[in-house]
Amino acid sequence: MPVSVTTLGENIDINRITAKLIPNKVEELESIRGLAALLIVLFHIPSWNAHFYDYNFIRNGYLMVELFFVLSGYVIYSAYSNKISNKIELLRFQFLRFGRLYPVHLLYLGIFLFVEVVKYIAQNKFGIFSPNTQAFRENNLIALIQNIFLLQAIGPTGNATTFNYPSWSISVEFYTYLLFGLIVLLSNKIKNRVFFVICLISLILLMTQNTFGFGELLRCYAGFFLGCLTANFKQHNERLLLPPLLPLLSFLGLIIFLIVKINTHFDFIIYFLTQSLILGIVMTDKNVVKSLFNIKIFKWLGSISYSMYMSHAIIIWITNQLFRVVLKKPELIIGGKSTPVLSFMETMGAYIFVLSIVFIVSVIVCRLIEKPFRLKSRKIVLNN
Repeated sequence: MPVSVTTLGENIDINRITAKLIPNKVEELESIRGLAALLIVLFHIPSWNAHFYDYNFIRNGYLMVELFFVLSGYVIYSAYSNKISNKIELLRFQFLRFGRLYPVHLLYLGIFLFVEVVKYIAQNKFGIFSPNTQAFRENNLIALIQNIFLLQAIGPTGNATTFNYPSWSISVEFYTYLLFGLIVLLSNKIKNRVFFVICLISLILLMTQNTFGFGELLRCYAGFFLGCLTANFKQHNERLLLPPLLPLLSFLGLIIFLIVKINTHFDFIIYFLTQSLILGIVMTDKNVVKSLFNIKIFKWLGSISYSMYMSHAIIIWITNQLFRVVLKKPELIIGGKSTPVLSFMETMGAYIFVLSIVFIVSVIVCRLIEKPFRLKSRKIVLNN
């Protein structure tokens, strides 16, 4: 049954608009995105207690951003590889990406800018200083301008993780979308060869750690264009059914990799594990992994994954300040940062608090900001 919501004063049929712009949506991939976003939240929670922190599975959670890139490449290629044939269609494509990413990004950029003002007042009026940062030092005017234009992670600026630090991936992904659109428009017949070359060069530079200050962008290029190649393989082998054990083996392989990986030189493996998992899901019949990712709670996580990804940093920051400033917990230098030290039970309560607030805020932001602006941008494109 079609779902209709009121957004920006208009009734918009979500299913109709989504079906036209993103056909054949794979729900299982959205569930994977949701679980990956949750792992990133856990990765960013400070080491309040070693019993909750010192596990490779969590410490390697940053690799879920690479998983995001591969998923994005697969989804974007599947939806748009043959739909950008002129400049107008390119502008529409990029406008949709803007409507998808920017409103939530702007919301949290404004919130973190407010935090800098609060830190400035706390320092100069009340003599309260943060042991890790000072107001408008890292989050300065240049970083603010770069964040406004989503340029903070493009090149060796040194500002990739300023303000709402998870947004660095939004920065590189937005301009990777533009590159994708330009390649499809200008070299459609050889686009897959171009994608292969970009992916290969990016992987080589990442593996050799010769990124010349473009590490964040190369991480996105490698994953996104591998995702594109994965979608191309799927399109040219529609009738091919892969072994039903592939998704299970891929999923277990990804989990084992996160548990045992201790060296960043092997980070690139996550791209291929993600590729294998995608193919296992979209090119096999019903199996235990597909059934797992169809569980409602995982699909729900997927539906709020972007809002969750963009929301968690400020919630973790506020929680950390409650322990530091209000409860005045003792602190230790962990990973180069002064971190409150909590008991086991205090940490358990803190985790429950953080995750609960992240979920609540993510649902609100998704309903009031993310979905309305995304649907509005889609309606504008469909009507022009």
